[in-house]
Amino acid sequence: MTSLLSIVVLTYIVLMMGINFAILGYILRKEYLNRRAVLFLLSIILYMGVESVSLGYIIFYHGSPFIEPLVLLLASIPIIMSAIIKSEVVRVRSDKLSASLLAFSIVFDEVAMGYLYASAFGPHIFNPFINAVSNIAFGIMMLADGIFFLLISRVKSIIEFSLTTFAISMAFLPSIFIESGKLTELIVSFISTIIMITNIVTLYLIEIRRVTLQGQLFSITLAFFDFLMMLGLTTFASFNDMWLISLSIVLSMIWYFVLIFYEIPSRRIEMKLRYPFIFLVFVNLAELTMGFGESVLGFTITNSIFSNMQSHMMMRHGMMMRSPFTNPLWWLFPINPLGMGLMFVHTNINIVLKTIFTSYMFVMATTMTPFYVIMMGAEMSYLVYERYKHAKNLGVKRWTLVILLGIPIFVVLIPYYTNFYIFGMSGMIFPVTLLPFTLSLLAVAIASTLFGRRAYCNAVCMSAHMWTNIFYDQFKPKKSSKVWEYLRWVFIIPMVVAFSLYIFMEIHLWTPPKIGMTTLDPLNFYGMFVLNYIWWIFYFLTPVFGAYSCARQGWCGFGTFAGLFNKVFFKIKAHEVETCKSCEIKACDSSCPVKIPISQDIISKGYSNRISCVGCGDCVEACPYNNLEIVDITSYLRKNHIAS
Repeated sequence: MTSLLSIVVLTYIVLMMGINFAILGYILRKEYLNRRAVLFLLSIILYMGVESVSLGYIIFYHGSPFIEPLVLLLASIPIIMSAIIKSEVVRVRSDKLSASLLAFSIVFDEVAMGYLYASAFGPHIFNPFINAVSNIAFGIMMLADGIFFLLISRVKSIIEFSLTTFAISMAFLPSIFIESGKLTELIVSFISTIIMITNIVTLYLIEIRRVTLQGQLFSITLAFFDFLMMLGLTTFASFNDMWLISLSIVLSMIWYFVLIFYEIPSRRIEMKLRYPFIFLVFVNLAELTMGFGESVLGFTITNSIFSNMQSHMMMRHGMMMRSPFTNPLWWLFPINPLGMGLMFVHTNINIVLKTIFTSYMFVMATTMTPFYVIMMGAEMSYLVYERYKHAKNLGVKRWTLVILLGIPIFVVLIPYYTNFYIFGMSGMIFPVTLLPFTLSLLAVAIASTLFGRRAYCNAVCMSAHMWTNIFYDQFKPKKSSKVWEYLRWVFIIPMVVAFSLYIFMEIHLWTPPKIGMTTLDPLNFYGMFVLNYIWWIFYFLTPVFGAYSCARQGWCGFGTFAGLFNKVFFKIKAHEVETCKSCEIKACDSSCPVKIPISQDIISKGYSNRISCVGCGDCVEACPYNNLEIVDITSYLRKNHIAS
């Protein structure tokens, strides 16, 4: 292709985008337009789209020139309709039909321009539709869309910012850079993930702040399309499939433009469980598929670039499960979630066990990856920060800062109680054998003695980030059952058994069994099953089971172990017990996510220090008389310092 023709194609695309922005900006500024005028402008947009298709088809694929008058005739349908319909002025942003037609037309136009660019410059390796949405020009158009509509919006609210990040995240999906090299794909996928994380945080904030039909539909639908795009990323990374990710981009763009041109009514609605539940289903699926897709993509690309020939052959045959240390990004992509998930698919076990173990491996292999942990940590950290901003009690404010600092330190530096990765770099930076395992238990015991169970459950366990934040405060259960107080001692038995078997294994008194080719290490199985599988399911269903279900129901045996040390220094104490006796509100009881009868404990003995208490400080914050405080080793040290 001559350089002159290249310049003509690029100039045409830039000019058409400029005309599009002029038309769309005019429509949004005018707001009220005659329906005939809207149809006329639709035809202008469609003319540009069909002309792009015609040019690409005729010039670069040597198609028949007779295609052009035919498609121009089709693009004239809106103008023909404008001469037939009744002349009436409509508010475009309140008219569903106008908004929908505009959305479909502008997306068709941009896909058509993507087709023209692909016809001229490539890629030519897929069908025309996939080629059209898998090139850098299409990505630039989405980026320009996001920036343009943010700049011309009259009010720069959280909704406009969320729409912008939604559009821009699509501009950096790796399928768009399919011909730019694998390393470029990985880099842009990082950029897309960062923007997507920002978008998901904005959706959480909208879900919190907007108790309106607009806010709920906006956050729920964008969460759904985020999930759809990340599902496309997963199929792209796992099977090199371009169909789903390309289709998800186009469908997401259509909905993006619908939201640009149609203003959902902002009437207040009664907040029922179904709204946050549906939102959490989609947003959690988006996060899970994002973590899976990015981890598979990162594992495949980095090991194909940095691994030796033998490792490369193993990866091609699906035998490579862990990144070698020769890969400089092994710490970010240590395992292959796809390979681990498929591990049980071909085993000779009955269908029920195969289904259980396969689902377990897929969820566990995703939720334990560093990429997923970092991604979720970033999202939830902002929500913890929001809680910090809203907290009134100084002690609670300080503890939210401990949570923000505790998770990153724990994830990177502190070995866990299992010899494989779960929420931390255990088994990678610090290989866990019997000595580190013992030291880890000792460290948790000492920290929990000094600061109570919250040293584990509320400072370093991911549950603190997931549940101790401003969004999940709304899911505190209204009541609990004494059954859990007894069952927690049943749930601790599997942990004791797993820990004991691990010790016997390390001193060569017991040999672990095998399932297929996999050795069933007791620590790996117990830790991952509880923390990466069961915990994730309960987190996923937080609106049903409530926040901190792990502590309230006691199914996390290790949390119960840490809670035993609440009986040493840790207490929820009243300054004046008489104030609690005369209190009729009992806000401390209703605010507690674990549903401990705090007021009853304090009235009877002056303090509460139950094993199930995670030390979140919600009761202290909720007390209308500022009568409660958390007591731990720091309180004793302060008193001794003042006394001296």
